[in-house]
Order: sequence, then structure tokens, then C-alpha cells
Amino acid sequence: MKKPITAAVLTLLLSFQAQAADPISRGQIQQVMDVTDAATRNHDTIGIGKYLSEDFERIIEFIHDKYLAKVGIDKKKYLALIDEGWPTLEQYDYQRRDTSIQVMPDGSSGQSYSTITETLSLDGTKMVSIYREHAEYALENGKPVITQITGHTLLGDTMRAPGQ
Repeated sequence: MKKPITAAVLTLLLSFQAQAADPISRGQIQQVMDVTDAATRNHDTIGIGKYLSEDFERIIEFIHDKYLAKVGIDKKKYLALIDEGWPTLEQYDYQRRDTSIQVMPDGSSGQSYSTITETLSLDGTKMVSIYREHAEYALENGKPVITQITGHTLLGDTMRAPGQ
């Protein structure tokens, strides 16, 4: 008799624990993308930082010689690099398209895939960068945040604008 009661109590406690944490939703992930995209277009580094996890990591991939290299940057360094870059830009435009959002079956996290196009002018040269972004999301103290961003430049898509 003791085992069935213990099992029933344990099952009940575990179900309460599972229900205690609200799952992340597609809507929350979309909202994080919308807010951080607006902050990016407004050169608002603080606004971007509000939606990055404390353990955030930005993984940058690039070709070095004939190899693919990857470098991880933490939240503090990532935001510092962004903040240092804004004043050097003469013109900047940022667009997101072809977005796909998935939430993990247990609702504990989610991810998005998007194509990002950045058009910028630097030292009189206009450039276009198109890359495929993969971002991961989770709830941190009940708030949806980005935990990691990776991506790669689409081959041949980083170039000077025609006529430049």
C-alpha cells in the first residue's frame, strides 16, 4: 500500500513542477526578434542587450585560408563590439526575412532561422552582407531571451553594391 501512495504523490509533485515553469512560445520568440531588430535599426545597443541571456554567446564563423574558423564572443564583448561599430558607419540598414520559428516539444526553449541583410556604408564604400542566422531562445526569470546566435554568410553575398 505504501508504494502506490508514494508513487502517486511523487507523480503529482513532478507534474506540479513541470507545470510551474511556463513554456516559451512562438509569439514570445517573434516579439524578441521584433524588439531586437528595432533596436538594431536604431543603433540601440542597450535595447539589444536587454534581450540577451546572461550566458549569451555569439558564434562568428569565417573563412581563414581554406578553413572554416569559429570564434565565440560573450555578451559583454558582443555588445562592446556593436557599440564601437555604430559611430564608424555612414549608413546602415538591417532587414530580416524568411524566418522560421520552432519551439522544442517540452517548451523549455526555441530557435529561429532567418536571412539577415545588412546594407552599410563605411569610408565611402557601400557594402551588402547577407547571412543565414540561427538563434536559440529560452526563458530567463520568466522573460524570453536569446541564448546564442550563430550563422554564416551566404557564399558570394558579401559584396560592394553595384557601381561602388
